[in-house]
Parts: sequence; structure tokens; C-alpha cells
Amino acid sequence: MKSSRVAVLAFAGMLLTSFSVYSFTPPGGLPSSPEPTIGAEVTEENSTTEKAIDATNQAEIAHFTAGSTVMIDGRMGHPKILENARGETFLMLEARANAGDRAQAAPQVNLSIVIDRSGSMKGTRLRNAINAAIGAVERLHDGDMVSVVTFDTRTEVVVPAVVIGPSTRSSVVSSISGITLGGDTCISCGIETAMAEMNRASDGRISRMIVLSDGDANHGLKDVPGFRSLAQRARDRAIGISTVGVDVDYNEKILSALAVESNGRHYFVENDAALARVFEGEAEALTQAVASGAEVDIDLAPGVELDRVFDRSFRRSGNRVTVPLGTFSGGDVKTVLIKLRVPSNAKGELAVASVDMRYKDLVKNEDGRCSGKLGVEVVETDASALDAVVAGRVNRSETASALEEANRLFEQGKVAEARRRIESREQALRDSAAKAKTDAPAARAADVASDFDRQLAVVQQAQSGFAAAPAVAAAPDPAGPFATPPPAAAPIAPTESRQGRKAVRSNQEAATNMGF
Repeated sequence: MKSSRVAVLAFAGMLLTSFSVYSFTPPGGLPSSPEPTIGAEVTEENSTTEKAIDATNQAEIAHFTAGSTVMIDGRMGHPKILENARGETFLMLEARANAGDRAQAAPQVNLSIVIDRSGSMKGTRLRNAINAAIGAVERLHDGDMVSVVTFDTRTEVVVPAVVIGPSTRSSVVSSISGITLGGDTCISCGIETAMAEMNRASDGRISRMIVLSDGDANHGLKDVPGFRSLAQRARDRAIGISTVGVDVDYNEKILSALAVESNGRHYFVENDAALARVFEGEAEALTQAVASGAEVDIDLAPGVELDRVFDRSFRRSGNRVTVPLGTFSGGDVKTVLIKLRVPSNAKGELAVASVDMRYKDLVKNEDGRCSGKLGVEVVETDASALDAVVAGRVNRSETASALEEANRLFEQGKVAEARRRIESREQALRDSAAKAKTDAPAARAADVASDFDRQLAVVQQAQSGFAAAPAVAAAPDPAGPFATPPPAAAPIAPTESRQGRKAVRSNQEAATNMGF
């Protein structure tokens, strides 16, 4: 190529570059000390692919995606808010463990099984609970630690904390097989004793407690606030508590509170034959964990006010909100939803929060971390509608609240009001779903549709469960129509029927495990 032509092309390139720089430079030039970019902040732990994803998302101030073994998706409820409005919006974080990941080496587990052995556990309940506990132990790997505690009015350490191995596994199973019935119920006693056993394990193990009960707490702690406090103590020791209520006479509020406050799960098992599935599933999930000790810090920008944290326990220090998320198995999804008020007396981009999640990465055997920033744009007109993904999560909280409110009304004998509350929630869900499914981004359309469909299924089941119990008809009199009729059997009140009690506990299980 001739040198003159090269010179012309080079000059043209310089002109084009100069024009591009001028076009994208804000009036007054670039600031000498640029503010941090609002958007995804990629850390060293992220892969090359994730860096590319996050770099793309930096252009979206109201959304970021970051992470590796556990990915975190952060988004604002309203990317654009009106100037001089109230500035209310939501911040949602969705942490998702990759379904296909496996730890380099099976994580070491510290499992404690706590079994109610009160008199009401007689018959198949205790036998099936024993078999379920044995099944859970059989799912553990050599090197894992297990303890077993039973409770009635007092506790018994059936299996002191022991490392599972060829020389101990059979003796653990034998000890569990020897559990016998006792008296009344002290749930908190069993949990306290199990926590003491679990404290014998060395640091670094994934800790989980499974608590089974079929009755109410009539000794020790008896109130929900007391059990919440107990669960928080367990959570602070990195112990998640999963609770199992058997049949329809247990206290669903207590067992639900224990699970929520400690990052566990709550199960309602109507038929005790299903206990093995629950226990073995919990043990299996622990042995397949890919991350542990997950915790997310949300640092609110100056002027941003916290209104509420939904459905999760949290700590607050100044402008920092810390939410513990606990252990992740492959495919687990956990969310954080908070309501905020942002200053809306400015124009343009406004920083809202910095997000930083830390966890022990069991796949890479190192400390994991992912971060990002979120903000909104303050505009004079054309504010955003609620983000469709956030709308689904907001509705989950409202659905859970509706189920619990309907339960309270039902237990107070206000059956018609309970049904109306469920009917109202169903209609609100249908209205929200119609809009969210239309507005959902293509990449999340299936997730949004599935979210609302699951919620609708739950409220429809609740409505069916609260249907009126039929009156009990008197049996035909073999003496004929001229005999003196016996007194008619009294109809069973819906709130006293097995169907009604089953509905209440099923609703509580659904509300607790709504996908928070």
C-alpha cells in the first residue's frame, strides 16, 4: 500500500476516534476522580465467562449478575423512579448454586437428629422415625459426624457426637434402634442438648439439625418468640434447623419459626410412612453441598432508607444490612427482598446499594466472593413499572402472609373470612401474573410464569382445604321408622376437623417454604 494512502487512512481513523470520544464525553469533560461504576463488580473468583457477563451488565444500573459456584443476580424493583416522589422501591437478590457443580471432595457433615419420643409417638410413628433416622445415617459418608438426641420431659443423648466410619456405623444404628417411648414434650430441651453435642465438632463442617415432633411444647420453651431466639442462637453457630411435624396435632408455628430463623426447612408429614424420604433427603442434600456459610452484606448509599427486610432474619449496623443464607446444595436458590426509600430530589443516576456476598466454595475449595452495585435513574416522566422478576418475589411474600392470616382467621372460627382472604389473594395473583408474564424479559419469562403458577396452585389448595366439613349423618336405625330415634350426631366444626387442621399445617409448610 502506498505511504500516502496509509497516511490518509490513519488521519481518517484519528478523526473517527476523536469524534467518538467527543460524542461520549459528558458536557464539561470527564471528572478527574470518577465515581465507582454502578453495575456488576467482578471479583477475582469469577471466571472469564462471568466477567464478560458482568461487563455487559455494567450498562444496566438497576441490574447485575456476578459469581461462580454461587451466582448472585441483583435487581432494583423500579429502574426508573419519578423525581420528588416518595422514592419507594424494592431491592432483590437471587443467589443460585449451579446445579451441575460438585465439591472436589465430599464436604464433611455435622448432623444431629432430634426425635420426639413422647407418648403420642406410639405405634408406627416412633418406628418410622427410627427407620428414617437410620436411613439418614446410612446416607452419611465415612468421616461425617452424627449425634442423636431424644426428648420427652427430659432429654437423652442416644448417640453422643461421633465420627461415622466402619467401626462406628453399626453401633450408631443399633443405638437408634433402641429408642423407646417417654412422657410429655420439651422440644427446646432436645434442641439445647443437640446444640451442645454439635459444638464438639471441629470447625469447617456443614452443620444441620433435624427436629421431629408430633405435639405441642408443654415443657421448657412454649412461645414462638422464645423458639425464634433459640433458632437465632443456632444460626449464629452456623447450625441450620430443619423441622418435621408429624400428623395434624403438632405446633406448626413453633416448628416453622425454628426453620425460618435458622435457614432450615419445615416439613408437614401427614403420614409417618413418609418420614424416611424427608430425613434421607436432608442428609443427601448436606453431602452434596457446594457452598457453606454464605452471607450477604448490603451497604445502602447515603440517603437511602431501609423500610423492611422480608422473610429472612438479618443484622443491621448503620447503613449495612447483613443477611445470612447458610448452606447451598447444587441447584438451590435463595432470595433477599428489601423495601427501600431512595432520595428522589436529584436527577439522573443515583447509587442505591453495594452488594457483597461471601461463602466457603466447596467446589473450588477456597473462599468465594461476588459483588455488585445497584442504582436507579431519577426521571421527570415515564417511571418504570415493577420489574417482573421482582413482582413474582414480592407476591411470594404476600401469598405467604395471606396463608398465615387465613390460618389465624380459620383457627378463630372465622371460616368464611379465611376463605375470602384466600379468594382475594388468588384474584390479586391472577392480576399480577397477567402483567408480569407480559413484561418479563425473554430470558426470565419461563421463571416468572412458573413462579406465579406455583403460587396459584398453593392458594387453590388452601381454598380446597378450608372447604366446609360435611355434617355427620346419623346411622340408619335397624328397629325401623317407629323406634325412638337416637340423638343426631353433632356436625364436626371445620376448625376441629382433621381436614381443617391438615389445611392449616399444609398452609404453614407452603408459607415457610415459599421460595425465600
